[in-house]
Amino acid sequence: MTGGARQTECARAPFAAFVGLALVLAALWTAPLAAPLRAAETRAQPAKAEAANLPRPGAYVLQRIQRAPEAQLLDAEGRATQLSAYTRGAVTALAFFYAQCADPAGCPLAWSTFETVARDANDDPLLKSRLRLVFASLDPEHDTPNVMRLLQSSENEADRVPWAFVTSRSLSDLSPLIAQMGQDIAFEADQTGRRSGAINHMLKIFLIDPDGWVREIYSAAFLTPENLLNDARTLAMEFPEANNAGAAR
Repeated sequence: MTGGARQTECARAPFAAFVGLALVLAALWTAPLAAPLRAAETRAQPAKAEAANLPRPGAYVLQRIQRAPEAQLLDAEGRATQLSAYTRGAVTALAFFYAQCADPAGCPLAWSTFETVARDANDDPLLKSRLRLVFASLDPEHDTPNVMRLLQSSENEADRVPWAFVTSRSLSDLSPLIAQMGQDIAFEADQTGRRSGAINHMLKIFLIDPDGWVREIYSAAFLTPENLLNDARTLAMEFPEANNAGAAR
């Protein structure tokens, strides 16, 4: 079994269990989500850069790929915000997701990777104050600010690397953003043409520098916590002034 396959297996159960519980809690509007998250963290794979035989952080350059576009979003409190509030000032890892995603090579893999990255970055003096994580929903119809708030509150303890969850007012608001980011999506439909729930999309995680330039794009085939952490450290060394203290959560 490959490392990616092992990670996928680890990612599937905790994400599905957690998001399912989050949706129930969003409906019931009750307690925090500490228990399932602790289980997810236990299953996450440790990030060992040396084991991955990666180049030393700062010994290579990540080229500019594209500008992160501007877009109107909603934060986890339902307030209007701009994407640039989440892609400027700090080193940012941005993933598109939707809470009902059950594809083990999709959102659950991104979730597991971000949990591992957040845990390791929190113990890394170079990244702890410079790295920000962002999940942006592809499903504004179901991923309401209430759902985003539950997910965000569960992943943001005090004095930790910030992990923000954002959504949109509508698919028409979201469409220009995902088009400019090259994030193609398609809604599965039943025989009557009604949406059945799943959103087909290829997992992409964008690593963005503090000036708003996308410097790396990871697919499921190349995504590991080790790669992401190593590249984030390289950008943190290039931008020592980067600071996530004002990062939107």
